Amino acid sequence: MAPAASTARSSSSLVPVGVRRRVLVTAAAVGLAAFGLRVVAVKLQNALLYHPRPITGDPYYEKVVSQTSKQLQRRGYKIEEFAYSVRNEKQKALLVKPEQAKAAPLWVVFGGNAMVSADWLPFCESILSLKDSSVADPIFLLVDYPGYGDNGGEPSPSSALEASHEALEQLLRQLKDVPPSSVNLFGHSLGAAAASQLAAKLARSRADFQPGKLVLSSPFLSIDAMAAVLFGNLFPRWLLRSLVTHRWNNAEMLPTAAAAGWEVSIIHPKMDEIVPVQHGEELCDSIQAQGKICTLTKPEGCGHNDVVFASLRSYAKFLGLSRL
Repeated sequence: MAPAASTARSSSSLVPVGVRRRVLVTAAAVGLAAFGLRVVAVKLQNALLYHPRPITGDPYYEKVVSQTSKQLQRRGYKIEEFAYSVRNEKQKALLVKPEQAKAAPLWVVFGGNAMVSADWLPFCESILSLKDSSVADPIFLLVDYPGYGDNGGEPSPSSALEASHEALEQLLRQLKDVPPSSVNLFGHSLGAAAASQLAAKLARSRADFQPGKLVLSSPFLSIDAMAAVLFGNLFPRWLLRSLVTHRWNNAEMLPTAAAAGWEVSIIHPKMDEIVPVQHGEELCDSIQAQGKICTLTKPEGCGHNDVVFASLRSYAKFLGLSRL
């Protein structure tokens, strides 16, 4: 019997050199095409997902900050810049808090993919106008994703999670003399996914952490689920999952957060033209299926981009600021 090596050489010699070369070239071409498709998909994904803009130097935001600051002062509030850093990248958030330090609920607020922290200032002023006098004055930490506002870095689920977690940790250390009475999270659209993943991380990383309220506005199931909506189910979900690298997966993170004790509320307009209301319904169902409470309200007469101000009273109620 011939040695194995000799047999292998004999078998390979039966395949013409030209055929073997064509097979290798074809395999290389397929590999390069797959790589190119992935690169294009990532670039398209990022272009669709993220629309960052600066705050400093923008006349519109300078006016918003100035005007809202005066309005908030009349309510006994002030706006502060809250600086921190992540991996040597400077980050900045806006802190809206009462002039007088006292124990109060803290809300970490996340915006949509075209929002920055300053966009939330009019919301804070408006929501405080609806607050019951018997309710403690809340503190709002308005965060920007890496690459947004005045922040360094690039936006992604992991960078946003690391940055928001670090911002919260540093703020809690700063408030250690008068710690907040509760820590709560609120996010709109992409911000709902940012809030959900932070909620899940806090539950895993801090055994002594007491979960609070988790309010989600127009949340989606995941980015690949949104891609299926965008492309009209033209491509199979397995292909979309393989191409999407920034999944922002509420369908995974939200049940984890709810199981850890977060009190989940969802506001999703019936006529949301960007994220179908079925996404909010499915997320709520997934929480209720594990025996947890989830409150879902579906405002009418508004869409994805105007629901926040069109349904202020619903937000005030879910944020625990009003009983109406």
